[in-house]
Amino acid sequence: MLRRLLKLFGLLLGGAALSVIAYVLWAVLAWGDIPLETLTQRYASDDLERVTLDGVDLHYRLSGNPATQPVVVLIHNHFMDMGMWDSWVEQLDQDYAVLRYDLSGHGLTGPDPSGIYTVTRDVALLRDLLDALKIGPVHLVGSSLGGNIAFAFAAQQPQRTCSLTLINSGGLIRPGSNSQRSMPEWADMVFPLIPPIALHRFVEWMVAAPQDLSPAFKTRFVDMFRRQGNRSAELARLRQFDSGNPDPVLAKVRAPTLILWGEANPQLPASLAEQFKRKLSQAESVHVRIIANAGHVLPYERPLASVQAYKAFVEP
Repeated sequence: MLRRLLKLFGLLLGGAALSVIAYVLWAVLAWGDIPLETLTQRYASDDLERVTLDGVDLHYRLSGNPATQPVVVLIHNHFMDMGMWDSWVEQLDQDYAVLRYDLSGHGLTGPDPSGIYTVTRDVALLRDLLDALKIGPVHLVGSSLGGNIAFAFAAQQPQRTCSLTLINSGGLIRPGSNSQRSMPEWADMVFPLIPPIALHRFVEWMVAAPQDLSPAFKTRFVDMFRRQGNRSAELARLRQFDSGNPDPVLAKVRAPTLILWGEANPQLPASLAEQFKRKLSQAESVHVRIIANAGHVLPYERPLASVQAYKAFVEP
């Protein structure tokens, strides 16, 4: 009896192992890396440009004339790309030159050959991009991870920062945060096997009304995640991320600041907005605006409400 039971158990394990192997092979074929050329054909437009900065083939879009119009720089969320700002650009590009770009390890830009994905590196690349385009002082807008980068830049480059806007910004140390925990080694094997349906659920979790996400938005989210090299770059960024102590950095910000937050943000609670306000103790002014019925991706979820709040702030 015991021998028969062990034999049956062995058959079940063998069948499970074969199922796992079959899934892995199928997943690699079904949702492997997508070449840059394919994604460029799908998502490029006439205004898409790229420039090489310290080895990074950075993709960006610039509307308007930086020589005659104030410049607004839009820095996207973690896991997103510059496409999340499309609705904002439609509202801003009549009066502003608008610069947006894909961070390293995101969107069309892809991995950084240096293998460095720290906020310090992101700030340096933003500085180099502005230098390459010969752009002077700018109005900085950063969402989520983009907020980390924006306030770090504003602290280091006060002379180049006309104003600062933080949208659902990361950067504050929170109890129970995973920012200091390293990604396990097995993540390297699992990350490429995450199916699109799981990525859809992930992005749905970020927003207040998942039913309002368009199929095109979710498809683009998956496509950019699968851009060749982005998944390994994402793991490197997660492993290198360290918010450190943001207090002395925020205390160096001098520019007038707007803090925009989604009232129903499931990732970063709206109470963090007031914490940011207190820590921005040396800013010329700090305004907080909480947007109702919105989660973590304000420029997509509530584009008109959020951009109107921004324009009311930046246009005295």
